[in-house]
Amino acid sequence: MTQNKVNDNVTLITAGSVSGLFSATITYPFEFLKTGLQLHRNVVAAKPFEVLGYQVRTYFAGCSAVNIGVVMKTSLRFLAFDKASEWLRPPALAKDAPLSGVQLLMAGALTGTMESLCIIPFENVKVAMIQNSLLSHERLNTTTSNVQGQVANEVKKTFHKKPTLRSSYEALFPEKLPTNVLTTAAELYRQHGLRAYFKGTMPTLMRQVGNSVVRFTTFTMLKQFAPKEYQNNEYFATLLGLISSCAVVGATQPLDVIKTRMQAKDSVLLYRNSINCAYRIFVEEGFAMLWKGWLPRLMKVGLSGSVSFGIYQYTENMIALMRQERYLE
Repeated sequence: MTQNKVNDNVTLITAGSVSGLFSATITYPFEFLKTGLQLHRNVVAAKPFEVLGYQVRTYFAGCSAVNIGVVMKTSLRFLAFDKASEWLRPPALAKDAPLSGVQLLMAGALTGTMESLCIIPFENVKVAMIQNSLLSHERLNTTTSNVQGQVANEVKKTFHKKPTLRSSYEALFPEKLPTNVLTTAAELYRQHGLRAYFKGTMPTLMRQVGNSVVRFTTFTMLKQFAPKEYQNNEYFATLLGLISSCAVVGATQPLDVIKTRMQAKDSVLLYRNSINCAYRIFVEEGFAMLWKGWLPRLMKVGLSGSVSFGIYQYTENMIALMRQERYLE
């Protein structure tokens, strides 16, 4: 590998990591709100989780797990898309020539697959941390026996086998609930072993592939139609990132709801698999439930996408300028 190739890879990884970590942190309260709304089952008659009115720090429950995963995911995202595009580009095309629509879709799908493999364990820890935080607040106003009764009534429905002792409510939600990333990860391992980190793999994979396909296809196609003077402009990249992120929410929201439900700690009590989860949501809670949490997700994904693409373009331009001025030699 040439020195220029190494420098290009470092540029992609640095730009992706900086933009991903920054955007994930400032938009995390929207992620908390979205996940809290999606975790509540409309068939439960009891008072739902309250997701407003908490202390500020509560809205960052699970942020540490997300940040670990997002640095890995985002630093890989741009590098993976660049490599996939390079691999899919026909030899007859020039290096900077735009890819066709089919090639863009394939590059986005490959990028989404790689992202999913990185974030699935951290997403499971994040959902558990949010659920523990929400339940800790709910227990202040609801007795443990009532909450147990809600879950017991849900399990009595058809669609699912009787839970084993290891996956009973008491085992999943002990009296003292962990709230930091290490203790929550350890709790998940004690409850279900390594498979606890890979719940919801299929909907997460489908969502991430959908995210990347829609995001990068929309972003790249819009950028190709832009005037040449805007190609490397960070403000224009921010606008395109916002538009492409809005398209992502419109296309993948039901998958996001199913993913959250399957990664919940009590999913083992309620659902056999992702298809069973989607069916129960549709039959018992209605089609609208598949779009629960779309507004905070739109705000989160729209803001994070625009910031991510904008900072990525700015960082890439800055590193390119530093290299041009020979500061990196």
